Amino acid sequence: MWQTYSSRIMREVSVHRDITVVGLHQSVLAAAGIACFIKNENTPGLGAGMLGLVRSPIFDPVLCVVDDEKYDQAVELLRDHVTRPVEPAADWTCAACKESVPASFDACWNCQTPNPSNDAGDPGQQATES
Repeated sequence: MWQTYSSRIMREVSVHRDITVVGLHQSVLAAAGIACFIKNENTPGLGAGMLGLVRSPIFDPVLCVVDDEKYDQAVELLRDHVTRPVEPAADWTCAACKESVPASFDACWNCQTPNPSNDAGDPGQQATES
């Protein structure tokens, strides 16, 4: 016989195209004692990869909370774990030779002058206009 669960609808708390992100969220909720499961856990590869179609969000993994009464608590717990897009650092202009230097460089590629923004408390970084 089939087991009957509560008639309440399970609510989605996290959707991401990367299963590892949804898995992290599931671990956070499980550690707090919130019952949850991942819908579409094994389907991300079926959408774009195998069929050769444009990637579709309908195949994205979805984390669902089993108990609706725990939804607000789950959302609050995950708030600290939601990754926000990082603003890319601006390229900088070398004060010595005036060359444009990628933001990831600690020193000028041309003359080896250190990036002034790496000095403690020195806001001397100059953004290059694009």
